[in-house]
Amino acid sequence: MTDLARQNYELAFHITPNLEEADVQKTRQELEKYVTSHGGIISFAKDPERIRLAYPINHHLNTFFGYFNFNLESPEGLDQIKDEMKLNPNIIRFLILKHEARPKLEKEEMVRKLAMAERRRAKAMKQAEKPAGEAPKMQEGELEKKLEEIIEKL
Repeated sequence: MTDLARQNYELAFHITPNLEEADVQKTRQELEKYVTSHGGIISFAKDPERIRLAYPINHHLNTFFGYFNFNLESPEGLDQIKDEMKLNPNIIRFLILKHEARPKLEKEEMVRKLAMAERRRAKAMKQAEKPAGEAPKMQEGELEKKLEEIIEKL
């Protein structure tokens, strides 16, 4: 299938805190294998870090939290990934979110708009820094004419 037919997902997971660091990495690799074995392509992976939970999950106050961004062709593969995640005893909780893919042009347009807003803000800050009593600059010829008019009036 083409990249347009692929759907983007994010898999967030909590791993039991009772594991050693090596076992946590092994569990993360198993999760990657679940995704890739069903046709998924991982675009970003955040390694699990120990975090303190806001509320206990299965009587644990700490877990290892990590996530993957991946894309997948078929929703059937997603169901199989979920089933394998449920069977893994080291996974306390997981969540798979569906992301809407933004076209590249839309992302570039957003970046361009943010850059323009930043330039306007910088220009406004520069204008605010100028003293209020400062007169606008005149051309050299205009300045000569003004001086001659003032001298004639004397």
